[in-house]
Amino acid sequence: MAGAKISITYDASTAIAGLDYVAGRLDSDGRKLLLSHVGEYMLGSTRDRAETQRGPDGQRWAPLSPRYARRKAKRRPGLPILRYDGNMLGAWLAWQLIDDIAVDIGTGAKYGARQLFGGGGVPPRVWLGTSPADDEEIVHIARDHLVAGMPES
Repeated sequence: MAGAKISITYDASTAIAGLDYVAGRLDSDGRKLLLSHVGEYMLGSTRDRAETQRGPDGQRWAPLSPRYARRKAKRRPGLPILRYDGNMLGAWLAWQLIDDIAVDIGTGAKYGARQLFGGGGVPPRVWLGTSPADDEEIVHIARDHLVAGMPES
């Protein structure tokens, strides 16, 4: 993904001791399934935030410049910031597994990084990242996968 991305990495060393023990019990396929579910969740969360035009921190995105807003209103009336063809950063928003240790979430859209970090007269509009609610949900997803991966005793 050349535009912009974040990586969410499976790192058992950062988990609490109890989860550490269970995480070590997930095989490669179990980790891939876990990270795939995190990737799908983050796509939905990112798209949901786009509807409110807010970043993961809850801050509203900077408005379009008046000149660009007029141009966009003529060509694509009614579409909010970061939408031009009807999709958040185009149809390029996706997740990708990196082996069984990480999931990248991002876009290949050329303007993804410029919107995220700003530059060339474009203010940053932080559209990528995790919110506290996302962090909590990712923990729940991980816990569910870890518990499901435990052998019956």
